[in-house]
Amino acid sequence: MPDEFDAEMRVALDQLRSEDVRTQNEGVAALIAMGARPVPALLEMLEEEGANQAQIMYALSKIADPSAAAAFERGLTNADESVRAYAATGLARIGDPRALAACISTINDAADPLHLDMTPSVSALAEMGLKATPAMLDLLMSDDLMTRMHGQRALELSVALRHGFRPGAGFPTPEAEALAQAEWKSNGNYEYSSSTAARAEAVNRWRRWLEAQSA
Repeated sequence: MPDEFDAEMRVALDQLRSEDVRTQNEGVAALIAMGARPVPALLEMLEEEGANQAQIMYALSKIADPSAAAAFERGLTNADESVRAYAATGLARIGDPRALAACISTINDAADPLHLDMTPSVSALAEMGLKATPAMLDLLMSDDLMTRMHGQRALELSVALRHGFRPGAGFPTPEAEALAQAEWKSNGNYEYSSSTAARAEAVNRWRRWLEAQSA
């Protein structure tokens, strides 16, 4: 049985080395499904000349094994924004204390081509919950429009998750969705393209809301 598993892993690793994106994706999916077992091989492959570092880092981030922490940290300074983004989300998924700062620094990296308001770090920040909210609020007052947009999406998704929303499944009930929308509106109905004064008022409301949660 171990030989069979090793053969399966070798096939998936070879797929990952392919020039064909579809074949690469098949290899990545297979490796992720194996859990922590391929991590040593993926870490070794990450150092190969010409390796598809973005695909490898994506697989490592999804597997989320703590043994990849050093690779995630190194990935934060990579020239490829996708590598940086997956490295940050990898740190988040293993619960590393450096994850929050990493996700803030990569908030604009590797935006979804079909949904430019979404990035890997947007989702990771939202999943961190209340502990990430102060950092998200800082993003909402950035001078950079894209940073504000991504900060808004992270906070919106965080609110939705607190009310039971699950990506791909939606809200559990219409009432839960209505509660999430009401919470957003009652805290200033923030819009990233609004005036500085309007954004500041919404952020101040969110800060007061956050203080009330810990009271």
